[in-house]
Amino acid sequence: MYRIINIFLFIQLFCLANVFSQITKPGELKSNKLNKLKTNEEIPVISMPSFNVEQMLVEDKLNEKRMDKPLRFAKVFEVDIDIKKEGLLNITEDGQIWRLKIQSSGAYSLNFIFKDYELPAGAELYLYNIDKTQIIGALTDINNNDSKIVPVRPIKGDIAIIEYYEPVIASFKGNLKLCKVGHDYKGILNYPIEYDGRFGTSRSCNVDINCVEGNNWQNESHSVCRILINASGYCTGSLINNVNNDGRAYVLTANHCINTESAANNSVFVFNYESPTCNGSDGSIIQSISNSTLRASWATSDFSLVELSSVPPSDFNPYWNGWNNQNTTPTAPVVCIHHPAGDVKKISIDVDEPSNNGNFWRVIDWTVGTVEHGSSGAPFYNSNHRVVGQVHGGNNIFCSTSEISEYGKFSTSWTGGGTDATRLQNWLDPSNTVTELPGLRLIRNITITSNTPASGDIVRLINVSIQNGSNITIDFNNQFEATGTFDAPLGTTLNIQP
Repeated sequence: MYRIINIFLFIQLFCLANVFSQITKPGELKSNKLNKLKTNEEIPVISMPSFNVEQMLVEDKLNEKRMDKPLRFAKVFEVDIDIKKEGLLNITEDGQIWRLKIQSSGAYSLNFIFKDYELPAGAELYLYNIDKTQIIGALTDINNNDSKIVPVRPIKGDIAIIEYYEPVIASFKGNLKLCKVGHDYKGILNYPIEYDGRFGTSRSCNVDINCVEGNNWQNESHSVCRILINASGYCTGSLINNVNNDGRAYVLTANHCINTESAANNSVFVFNYESPTCNGSDGSIIQSISNSTLRASWATSDFSLVELSSVPPSDFNPYWNGWNNQNTTPTAPVVCIHHPAGDVKKISIDVDEPSNNGNFWRVIDWTVGTVEHGSSGAPFYNSNHRVVGQVHGGNNIFCSTSEISEYGKFSTSWTGGGTDATRLQNWLDPSNTVTELPGLRLIRNITITSNTPASGDIVRLINVSIQNGSNITIDFNNQFEATGTFDAPLGTTLNIQP
């Protein structure tokens, strides 16, 4: 069935409130004003101690024989640095600026995690390298959260400047401490500022998600995120739907990646890191969300469920995976979408059904692609595009006919250890009403300014406006719903399929 609906009036429906935030917002370094003050004070430097890089590389080589650990790339230093106490203070007409240099000699990049993060409205936090070719910020009060922990994506080079601005009219005095510094000892020099050097590091048999093999998996692709954990390691996760179809920001990953509240708090989730074409160039890591809360985890099926500190905004084009919680052999072909070695998003396909190995599904020799370190926690789908597990581990014989990999069963994780903290059921379907749930495309709180496609099993629009001259085409398999205030100007055409 195909329908075309011409909308000639504003549609007013009941309003559902929703609030989300991004990791940064546009801003300008307040220290630029200091040039006018002709200040010549030196910014103080705090240096990290040296360490044995070769020894860490040896350890990493040994760990490659196992996949049940995150892909490590950095040495983490535990610190307790109060930015206000240690930084250089400059006073301007409208506020105060603190600046502090952090150095770790020889690092390809530096990763930071802040604690006691409490910023008043109007305050701005920036991180940048010496020549200001890479600037992250502004982080603001939007990033305040219950844990008061905010991890930040990497800064290129072995010296970074932390700059904190607080306005005179601030409602309270902000707090800001640095608790972890990650020294990247595996990066690649001279990569562009919006990238991080992981491009091209996975095995050669891996296939980009935007190759022909991924054509039918573009919706699910937008659920997958690369996870930077504790400023030192990479895993993969994916947004997962719940029976309320409300876009709650649940991410499914592996227990061996995130199994403590600290690890959940100290993680950065990067969406849509992919090559724009098949075998194309590097992708951007700009679309990221810091911090999450651990909701449930269980080592037996190697799963963790976290909830992001912010809901992925509509410009991330997020998709929440559907799932099947039955302990029945997944129909082939089975698929995995993942970030091997922290590389751009890849797709693996096996035309054979997996075997049953207790609490895990087992794949022997992927038909297309492979999985490796960094893939841990990635979604494992049946042929009906439903998640039936997540990447657990393998035998480290990548891209060969002897390769064996395993995936923690969604069905085992459903009941888990029998408590809310050790099972998926409580979070995704507390009343245990369904055995299979479709995926969700949720678009909310935006104005559509260009022709926009939206597809998924379930498509929902909440508080959406369409600008004159713009259309939206909705292709859904299960359900379409427009709630909130859905506005369309005179003459707009809304195409709805099927």
